[in-house]
Amino acid sequence: MVRPGVRVLTDERVPARVRDGIDRDDRERVRSGSKAGQAWRYGVALVAGHDRNASEGRPPSLLARRPRLPESVEVHSSPDPIRRDWDELAERTGAAPFLQAGWIEAWHGAFGWGPLTVLAVRREGRVAGVLPVQARRGALTSPTDWQTPLFGPVVEDRDAAEQLARGLLARTGRRADLWFLPPDRPGVVECAAAAGLAGFGRIVRTITRAPYVPVEGPFEQYMGSLDRKFRKEIGRLRRRLEERGEARVVYEDGTERLDELLADGFRLEGSGWKERAGTAIRSDPAVEDFYRAIARWAVERGWLRLAFLRLDGRAIAFDFCLEHAGVFYVLKGGFETEERRLAPGTLLTRDGIERAFELGLSSYELLGQADDYKRSWTSHTRERLRFQAFPGTPAGFAEYAAWRYGRPLVKRIAASGSSSSPSP
Repeated sequence: MVRPGVRVLTDERVPARVRDGIDRDDRERVRSGSKAGQAWRYGVALVAGHDRNASEGRPPSLLARRPRLPESVEVHSSPDPIRRDWDELAERTGAAPFLQAGWIEAWHGAFGWGPLTVLAVRREGRVAGVLPVQARRGALTSPTDWQTPLFGPVVEDRDAAEQLARGLLARTGRRADLWFLPPDRPGVVECAAAAGLAGFGRIVRTITRAPYVPVEGPFEQYMGSLDRKFRKEIGRLRRRLEERGEARVVYEDGTERLDELLADGFRLEGSGWKERAGTAIRSDPAVEDFYRAIARWAVERGWLRLAFLRLDGRAIAFDFCLEHAGVFYVLKGGFETEERRLAPGTLLTRDGIERAFELGLSSYELLGQADDYKRSWTSHTRERLRFQAFPGTPAGFAEYAAWRYGRPLVKRIAASGSSSSPSP
């Protein structure tokens, strides 16, 4: 159920697993008689969609008490002392590349705006959970932006996630703010439950839905499930490409000529509107440095896949990808705009999906937003959530008010094109 007074749009719902988990934790605390457990009376805001939908919610409790840092939680001022343990934990738990130390350090080196702090849970000498955050002026935030497909704690079990959630709130001044949390892994439910117990205000909202293709059954059966007109168009495009010359798709692992391959790939990624709009990898030195660092890190682990569609040896489409634990992630892509009529990006995606079926991978992750061209390949998406918690302090109340009222109002004004403030 959704709490009374909390409106969630029918097409932008917080995933049921998250709602149910939060509801279950609240009910258990009410039955146990915990005053802080009556979090639904004080601070529950289950809000989906973008900031304009974040108008429903309640402020932090006046009785809120910041939890103590659990004895099991260590605080490291950099990843250096714990990097090896973090890597070993990630390998044991099968954590996605985006949750691992190499990705987080590369991101923070390129885009970070505060010290990188790593919370860790240790049991009997072994690290059982890790959560990196960056701190600035009392706010603890995830080291993420829209280059980030996924974020969350790396943990052995939910108990470790609970300990990290309490550790996060114990160090929160104005706001805790974690982006791109998956609803089906430890993280968001434990954070929301810990916030409720402490009387923090909290907001959980869906911020994106990332498309993916589940690799199930024969490839032919998958293709048969796509729109008939779309399938025919792909066939026509392939024939036109083959009429032009020798067409070949290659997947480079970067062990040779990495800089040369990246230069060729980044040229294609920025071809056309991305470069004109300033959103291409090469448009921002920090972004280019980040992807080069990720490429070098992924090469060392055997995860890098640079996919090229070549026509008579000339690259006309490119995807920057990682392949890890049976999952293929497409991070960036582009194509030669002069060959737009051949739709080389579409043909490269088709080959990549077929390859995923041939290799017996579990999924082909298109990532990003559920854009129309991605929806041509799949109707499946993965929810990515944003969790915010606000303590019952003057700074916490101010932050909550700003996020609940201020930002949605600014967005509505911008959307309306009005330069004046609306009347009360």
